[in-house]
Amino acid sequence: MADLLERATALAVLKERLQEARTRGGVVLVTGEAGIGKSTLLQAGAASHDLVWWGRCDALATPHPLAPLLDIAREAQPRFAALLSGPRPALFDAVIDDLRGAPSPLLVVIEDAHWADDATLDLLKFLGRRIAGTRAVLAISFRDDEVTAAHPLRRLLGELPAAAVTRIDLARLSESAVEALARQAGRPVEGLFAATRGNPFFVTEVLRDAGAAVPRSVQDLVLARYARLSGAAQAILRVAALVPARIEHWLLDAVLSPAASELEACLSSGLLQGEGSFLHYRHELARAAIESSLQAPVSQALHRQLLQALVSSGRPVAMARLAHHAGMADDTEAVRRFAPVAAEEAKSRESHREAVHHWEAALRCPSIDGDEALRLDWLESYAQECHLLDRFDSAHEARRQIEARLERSDDVRRRALNLSHTALLYVHMTQNAQADAASQRAIELLEAVPPGPELATAYGVEASLRMLNREHELSLAWCGKAIELAQRFGQRGRELMSRVTAAVATMFVDYDAGCADALAVLAPALAERQHGVAASVLINLGSGSGELWHLAGAERWLNEAINFTTDHEMDGNLHYALAWLALCELRVGRWDMAGDRASHVVARTGAATISRLMALVALGRLRGLRGDPGARATLDEALTLAGSSDTLQRLAPVRAARAEAAWLRGDLAACDAEARTAFPLAQQRRHPWFIGELAAWCWRAGTLRTVPEHCAEPYALEIAGRWREAGDAWQRLGCPFERARALAEGDAAAQQEALIVFERLGAHPAAEALRRRLREAGIRGVARGARASTLSHPYGLTSTEMRILVLMSEGLRNADIAGRLHRSVRTVDHHVAAVLAKLEAANRLEAVRRAERDGWLPAGAKYGQADIAR
Repeated sequence: MADLLERATALAVLKERLQEARTRGGVVLVTGEAGIGKSTLLQAGAASHDLVWWGRCDALATPHPLAPLLDIAREAQPRFAALLSGPRPALFDAVIDDLRGAPSPLLVVIEDAHWADDATLDLLKFLGRRIAGTRAVLAISFRDDEVTAAHPLRRLLGELPAAAVTRIDLARLSESAVEALARQAGRPVEGLFAATRGNPFFVTEVLRDAGAAVPRSVQDLVLARYARLSGAAQAILRVAALVPARIEHWLLDAVLSPAASELEACLSSGLLQGEGSFLHYRHELARAAIESSLQAPVSQALHRQLLQALVSSGRPVAMARLAHHAGMADDTEAVRRFAPVAAEEAKSRESHREAVHHWEAALRCPSIDGDEALRLDWLESYAQECHLLDRFDSAHEARRQIEARLERSDDVRRRALNLSHTALLYVHMTQNAQADAASQRAIELLEAVPPGPELATAYGVEASLRMLNREHELSLAWCGKAIELAQRFGQRGRELMSRVTAAVATMFVDYDAGCADALAVLAPALAERQHGVAASVLINLGSGSGELWHLAGAERWLNEAINFTTDHEMDGNLHYALAWLALCELRVGRWDMAGDRASHVVARTGAATISRLMALVALGRLRGLRGDPGARATLDEALTLAGSSDTLQRLAPVRAARAEAAWLRGDLAACDAEARTAFPLAQQRRHPWFIGELAAWCWRAGTLRTVPEHCAEPYALEIAGRWREAGDAWQRLGCPFERARALAEGDAAAQQEALIVFERLGAHPAAEALRRRLREAGIRGVARGARASTLSHPYGLTSTEMRILVLMSEGLRNADIAGRLHRSVRTVDHHVAAVLAKLEAANRLEAVRRAERDGWLPAGAKYGQADIAR
């Protein structure tokens, strides 16, 4: 059960003590912070036990004496109930007599003993010192973080006989357990453990209420503790809540000068913890709950006090802290003073997300509206940081504002430089015609004035555009001009970047020489901390190798690129590397990994980026190859993006994928039309692999008979009818599906071999088409394909998957489903994942609702919102 994740040992101890109670009773102390799962553990132990008494203590201003006994009397109607209004000695004797006379081991639960009244504490002491002579287990739960040295419960614990006491201290969930719960709920893993610190209640509530920064139930729990403290203690918690991570003792003293007793009360509440010279909240969610409860004027006033204390302290303080408090205090002059410096510091640490945050705060300051030069500088820095983070819309808006301001000025060089940078943005946004226009305009402006470093950049950008358009000779010519100017004006970064561009252009003419040239740039780029250049080397080696079907090298470089860009917060490059790695994994037969990676990129990239485009190609092809729904819609979106770029690099992969999808559904006319749309451009650029792939689809559609010029070898062999050699060529490249597709054109033995590969990969449409051909040819012993029920299901669910979907609709967890179907939990995990993938659902609830909507399940199934956390 997910509710008892990492609680098996604790539950086993409780059950063992219940077994021992047949001959000797005992006390079990179940401890842990609020939300740790004490009640859940005790409920699990009680669920498999026949005789249970259950009482609770309440956090009342004036607790009801012996409240747990009243609960037990109402629910169990024991003999002692008749004495509840009588003298306590007689009542206590009656309770112990009932425990001694129990027909079988009795579990007596007293929950939340940290709130127990004096009479209940006396009862627990009385029972605990005599429990060994009974057939009962007295299970007492309490929050150990609220039981201080002076707490009344602490005295009771010290007076219980040690031989009769067993402690079960519940720990927080591990990070892996939290991640497992998130995956089961179909929720993002990132940041969940840091926010909850593994507290099961917090984890469950965050997963249940994923749209809220602080779930209402968590806020209620935290604020209830907060409300029980004095006003002075609450003031400490308010100030500490406004300092992210932790607050120094000196800073708290400077703002509040709190009494030691009030500080002790905060620590005893379980909300704050001490660590050396610092204080911090035990849970980030608790801090956020207190912070969000503050009215804006109160919060701003406290931030102003914190800012003043930090500035006047004379101590070294990070600019980011000053900028944070300045922004939260709505002190625009302080923001103007601190935010730009904090942004530059973040940039120097390659914390680009933090830098963007600071620049956004700085640019909101109305006090800079009259300082045009300052705003231009800030917009430029902001645009550069957004570009790195794949926030191309924001970067483009900043570039647009720069252009609007420079259009009225005589600063030709700066305007041209902005146009060149805008051209690169347009490329990432699949708007290559606009990129070309911006680049050419930049060059026109700069060639009209004496040459300078800006012209080197403009030439380098133009070289990159020509390289991306696969115009290799033009690219190399522009690279030469850029490198010469960069060297003349000491622009080392531009020189290295243009050398990368030249190397990539060379790769498409002489692959080995181009790779060697690119690698020759990597070492100096790393040594000189030119991280943008280094990322460009790795990305282009990976994607270029992938485009040229050097798949082993592509995967190696793309994985290095992923690691590098992750470390240096370059999300734009990271997403592109992930998308291309998904395409390579698809080609080498690791389809599950390809699908996961492509889906990740699609979920995290903007509406129109080259990263999203290439991920859509991978995802659309995968869905088509498997016969999964959504292939056509995915490739339609990819075509829209590629069409706006109008370049071979983007059009050819999309048109080839769409031709393949048409072929798989038996539409040969559409297959031919899709391939022929991009085929002339591929021939014009003499791109062997695009020529080969597009020509092969025309050949399969029956409209091409001869091998075109410059065709890549495996495709040329297929078109020439040399299926065995083509299969061998694909095998050398490590491409199982392409090999099987070539063998499917061969003799009966080769076709049977191809069928096995199709089935192993899960290429159901190709397998079914080949199976029909074999049967029509009279071949016997053809293996059966997917069941008719699976093929007839709109989303391809098997009967087992459909049954699991029904059980999911009843709110059953994976473990429960496994028990119902007599399967292992791991097997059910795989089936549930398959159901979610086939229904394109983000989580279990969405899958059930979609099934209801489409009429596969009765409307109003039992599945509830809470179940997504299971």
